Amino acid sequence: MEDGMDALFSSFMSEVSNIKTAKMKKIEGNQGTPDEIIERVLARPYDPKQGQGSAYQILQVAPDATESEITKQYRRLSVLVHPDKCKLEKAAEAFQVIVKAYNDTKDPNYQDKYADVIIEAKKRVRKEREKQNESREKRGEDPLPTDGGEFDRAVWEECERMTSAATESAELANSVAEANKKRYEEQARERRERKKAEQKELREWERNKDKRAAGWQVFMQNVQSKKFKAGHTIGKVGAADQHHKREERKETDGKAELDMEDKKVIRSDMQAAFIDMSYRKEWR
Repeated sequence: MEDGMDALFSSFMSEVSNIKTAKMKKIEGNQGTPDEIIERVLARPYDPKQGQGSAYQILQVAPDATESEITKQYRRLSVLVHPDKCKLEKAAEAFQVIVKAYNDTKDPNYQDKYADVIIEAKKRVRKEREKQNESREKRGEDPLPTDGGEFDRAVWEECERMTSAATESAELANSVAEANKKRYEEQARERRERKKAEQKELREWERNKDKRAAGWQVFMQNVQSKKFKAGHTIGKVGAADQHHKREERKETDGKAELDMEDKKVIRSDMQAAFIDMSYRKEWR
C-alpha cells in the first residue's frame, strides 16, 4: 500500500516539475535563457544618474508601456535570474540590476525623461525604417519591423541618443552660464575695487586739502619775497653801492693836476692819438 502511495506521489511531483519546466521554457523562449539575460543585463553599466543605460532596455519594454505591462515583464525576468532559483555565477548581480530598473520605471522624474522624447523617437525610427524598407524591398530582402520587440529596442536606443544629446546640451548651457556668471562676478568685483580705490583717493585728497593750501601760501610768500629782493635793485644806478663804498672827491681836495712828463700819461696820450710807437721796440 505504501509503495503504491510513494509511486503516486513521485508521479505527481514529476508532472509538477514537467509543468514548471514547460512554463519556464515558454518564458525563456520569449525572454532568452538565464545566461543570455545575465549577459545582456550586465553588458553595460546601468546608472541613470550618470546617464548610463535605460531601465526600459533592461526590462525589454517600450518606454510608453503601461505599469501593468512593465510589472509582468519584470516578473518574467526575475523568475529566470532570481538567485534562489538560478545558480549561475552572476545571477544575483543581474537580479539586482533588474530590480533597480523596475523601481526606476516607477519614478515620475524618470518617466518624464522619456515622456518628452518617446513620441519623437518613435517617429524617427519608423520614418528611417520605412526609408530603409524601400531599399530592402528592391533588393528582395525582408523589411525591418515597425512594431514589436525589435522595433522597441530601436526606439530605446533613439531615446538614449536624444536624452544624451539633451543632457550634453544642458551641460554645455550650464557650463556657459557658469562661465558667464563667474565673468560677471569678476567684473563686479573689479568695479567695486576701482570704486573703493577712487573713494580712498578722494578721501586722501580731501584730508590733505588744508596741507596743500598751506603749502601753496608758503610757496607764494616765498615767490613774492624773492621778487622783492631781486627786483628792487634791477636797473638802478649804483645798485652795488649797498655792498661797496664808492670813493668820492671832497670839496676840500682842490683841482686835480696832471703831470704831462709822466711816462704813463705820455704813453696813454699817444695811444689815444693813434701814434704807432712799436718802432721803439727795435731800438737797442
